[in-house]
Amino acid sequence: MLGRAARLWETGLLCLAILFLPFPARAWLGEFTIRDELELARKFDLVIETRFPVVHDSVITGYVQSLVDRLVAVMPPQPFPIKVTVVRNGALNAFASAAGHVTIFTGLIANLDGEDELASVIAHELAHVSERHIARSIEKSQFIGAGSLLGILAGVLIGSQVSSESGDALAIGAVAGSQSLQLKYTRENEKDADQFGLEYLVKAGFSPAGTTRAFEKIRKLQWLGGGGSVPSYLTTHPGLDDRLGYMQERISRLSQGVHQQPTDNREFYKVRTLVHAWFSDANTANAVFSSSASTACLSKLGDAIALSRLHQVEEARARFHEALACNPGDPLWKREYGRFAFEYGELSTAVEALQEAVLKNPADLFALFFYARAVAEQGNFGASIAAMEKVAKSVPRDAEVQENLGRYHAAMGNQFDGHLHFARAFAYKRQFTKYTFHLQKAEALAVRTDQQAKLRALRDEIAEYREILGI
Repeated sequence: MLGRAARLWETGLLCLAILFLPFPARAWLGEFTIRDELELARKFDLVIETRFPVVHDSVITGYVQSLVDRLVAVMPPQPFPIKVTVVRNGALNAFASAAGHVTIFTGLIANLDGEDELASVIAHELAHVSERHIARSIEKSQFIGAGSLLGILAGVLIGSQVSSESGDALAIGAVAGSQSLQLKYTRENEKDADQFGLEYLVKAGFSPAGTTRAFEKIRKLQWLGGGGSVPSYLTTHPGLDDRLGYMQERISRLSQGVHQQPTDNREFYKVRTLVHAWFSDANTANAVFSSSASTACLSKLGDAIALSRLHQVEEARARFHEALACNPGDPLWKREYGRFAFEYGELSTAVEALQEAVLKNPADLFALFFYARAVAEQGNFGASIAAMEKVAKSVPRDAEVQENLGRYHAAMGNQFDGHLHFARAFAYKRQFTKYTFHLQKAEALAVRTDQQAKLRALRDEIAEYREILGI
């Protein structure tokens, strides 16, 4: 977690978890079942989505999930699937929550230098999951008053999203007012996560050196930045220097074969390029990529994306052509060029490039999303609906996806489905007056049983969302 304010944020996440337990009395009395944890995790997803912009680029999320899958394969069997969410935030951070849910910040990907380093941080978080440290912490808490929880939550959310001293002070005051607050990782929890995390890392075929490199990099960034962007698991007791020392000692005892495990960073570099190109300051990205001498083809792609974000159209087009010339077969290059062509009105070029990207990588939701939009602009609404509905199955709470589906159904004369998708879109934009308007329009058109069932499901879905938002 992130220094002082983010250590409180971590505590607040645990408190927030308790707020939404389906059977609160169980948690108060110490029993926290697998079923409770799964329900908590489902609602926790909504909480994350209300507080952070979630990354839906499946090239990024799919890569992170592949690292998780490698690690999970060597872990003891878990009672729930491990799920990863990547959020757009510049902090060098990751945290585990209930029921095997792990959240990775884009800042972590951007600031590390290799796959082994990223995997080592994920392995640490998965060790917290495998040992059920959060669930056990909830069980031990015994009783926390609802009023105290709400105060802590309000303070932590403010403190986590602003850097001002006032936000920190509010969070600290809220924590101080709760006498029974014990929801935090203990010294033993962290040591277990260090040790089990290293074990998982090595068994999965990653280099153990990634652990110490990640520790050292985070320590350096902590020193340079005053500790404000550092995960709490690397700043809590025992101290970072002590932990680095005993991890180095453990690693030194591993066999020579383990130390020589090869690392293939090609996918990591690709994903890090996307993170820098899309989520850092566009001018900074342009300066970095245009002067980069390493991995030249990736740098050309990153620079083309940055230039397109700066609306330097001709420069971006020339850079895209250079990038495509050095890597013409990779669907990611085609996707990014197709996205650029679509945004600047070159529809036939966009459809051709995006169609090729989708055919080569059907799991790329970003390519599918822009392909759906491009063919809709050509008037092929049937194809656009089919493509966009595939995207919606994976990201059902994405307002832009739902709004586009509303437009396409309306263009096809499917008024009920159009209003239903518009209603969902405006709800997730938190524009509830417009949500109500389209919901009522859909209700007036719902004559079939299946349509009425869709309406009931939407009402329940949005009621839960509004409960999470507190409105």
